[in-house]
Amino acid sequence: MNLPMASRAFLRPSRFSMAAMLASFAAWLFPGFGVLNKGFEQPAQLDVTSFFILACWYLMIFLGFSIGEKTAKLKIFRNGAINERVLSLESNFLYYIFTLLTTIGTTATLIRIFTLLSIQQAFVFMALGEANALKEALYEEYSVGFFSLRYVVLFSASIALYRMIRWKSFSPVNLFNIPLLFVSTFLLGSRLIFVATILTTLLMLTFDKRALRISLMKTIGVAAILFIVLSAVNAVRNKDYYEHLGLSFAQAGVSEIVAYLGSPFQVAIGSARFTDELAAGGDQSYRNFADEEIVRNTNSAFVHLHEQMGYFSWAYIAGMCLFMGFLFEFLSSLGKTIFLLPCGAILYASAELWRLDLFHQGIFIVWMVIGIGFPAVVIAYRRLFSFVKVEPLRVQGQ
Repeated sequence: MNLPMASRAFLRPSRFSMAAMLASFAAWLFPGFGVLNKGFEQPAQLDVTSFFILACWYLMIFLGFSIGEKTAKLKIFRNGAINERVLSLESNFLYYIFTLLTTIGTTATLIRIFTLLSIQQAFVFMALGEANALKEALYEEYSVGFFSLRYVVLFSASIALYRMIRWKSFSPVNLFNIPLLFVSTFLLGSRLIFVATILTTLLMLTFDKRALRISLMKTIGVAAILFIVLSAVNAVRNKDYYEHLGLSFAQAGVSEIVAYLGSPFQVAIGSARFTDELAAGGDQSYRNFADEEIVRNTNSAFVHLHEQMGYFSWAYIAGMCLFMGFLFEFLSSLGKTIFLLPCGAILYASAELWRLDLFHQGIFIVWMVIGIGFPAVVIAYRRLFSFVKVEPLRVQGQ
């Protein structure tokens, strides 16, 4: 059975951010059946005041992205597709650079971890479901540097998956990027990078299609694989925690997905009526108003931004969504180029706004600086030297 699906219309920040928000709301409503761990015991009360405040907040996000996207479509900002072959997704130049940067960052990260932990200790932590200890070792006396280059795996792994799926190309470089993604996903427990990579790959695969026909059976198969991977990542990070709750591998996987999606909405609903207290109370003050597990700490961008910025957070998030919506649409208007990679990063960050403001985090800054900076330098270099004609050297007397 095939299902038609519009691709370009949906995979843009304005709509994808709302879809993610609705998924969070649905997970909050999802029953625990007396078995699942949802990340909280008592659901928050969704009254008229909380509903109105949160509706205004998410409407502002939607309008910010939408206005930014529509502004980028104005004639003065549209330059048309770029025909530079070096910027094509089929070109190897920038792909190899991204792979090199990812390799340097991943190697530096592993060296850092294994100077503090032995390989045996690392495998023991993973086997016991305590892989978070590896990340904790990395962040001891952490400083920005080569370690941050591991985030570029989003770009190199996305291109690798794109080529493997679209062109059935299993070259050594493509295959090499999969273990690099594996290290970030399993060894460092970064579900964020894994999901962002899948989303960016999907954006590239569907970019040149007005409509996409999806096989229902293939969709179910892919969803099952993603569930197994995410559940496995959860197991190597929190196995002991869920075993203590008496949950099986599958139950723990479902519980973590439901809690990951739903607990931020629980926090937002429970705290929405207390924005004055959030603005004055500082970090973690939301725990006075919302029932939520103490182990969860990236819950609701709405709450965290109010704690950090007070009511200025409304102006900040409106401006940020406006700019990111514009940037996404502008970069995607350049055609099927390497600029789709930072588009994927923007799309993923927009989807995280129910939980986390990723736009000012270091990982997102790395994605933007490298994803836009390197191609821009290539364009500038090629265009500069296309105007500079080097005259042949003339020997005096000829």
